[in-house]
Amino acid sequence: MKTGDTLLLCDGQGTEYHVAIAEISKSEIKTDIVSQTRRELAACRITLGQGLPKSDKMDWIMQKATELGVSNILPLVTERTIVKVRDEEKRIGRWQKICREAAMQSNRPDIPQVEQIRSFRDFISSLDPGPRPLTPGSPVPPGTLLLFPWEEASAPIKEVLKRNAGAAHIIVLIGPEGGFSSNEASMAREKGFHAVSLGRNILRTETAAIAALSMIGYEFL
Repeated sequence: MKTGDTLLLCDGQGTEYHVAIAEISKSEIKTDIVSQTRRELAACRITLGQGLPKSDKMDWIMQKATELGVSNILPLVTERTIVKVRDEEKRIGRWQKICREAAMQSNRPDIPQVEQIRSFRDFISSLDPGPRPLTPGSPVPPGTLLLFPWEEASAPIKEVLKRNAGAAHIIVLIGPEGGFSSNEASMAREKGFHAVSLGRNILRTETAAIAALSMIGYEFL
């Protein structure tokens, strides 16, 4: 592009700027704001707690979860997690970059936040019985729905979603390869999570994440 051309910029928090390029250098461009608009964010916030999978599957999950409207992504180490994460801060930085690029590609007005890696037990232990936010001790907004897709659950996710149509925040947990253990399922149910089924077939972890987010998006977004 050259001086005088116009383009659309986004601050990642819902505000878009129509700007004209005023100056171009090797390291930066300077622009003049022509106009700005505020795009409404989704009324329902979605947090994905994803059990860490092997290889580069997490990169793919980050990208697709962003396209499907997730607000926060919480990487989880579970009983059946196989992968060992090295250089955690570097990995989280890479995932955040993937989310940013996916938000740009899909024309999202905001960028999902990638949380620090936590163990499933630590995350569950931080919750009081019933719905609670990710940060222990902070007040929970009304209408938080907790979902725990599990291969041994019988309640269809669509029925639980329809019964909770007014939810303002949804936290959905997805297990790694091998799924969640019975112990983890019991811990989640004690904290208020609904054990739900995504269908008759057992899904790969990356497929389960996308299927669950698509079903939630159909009902809420």
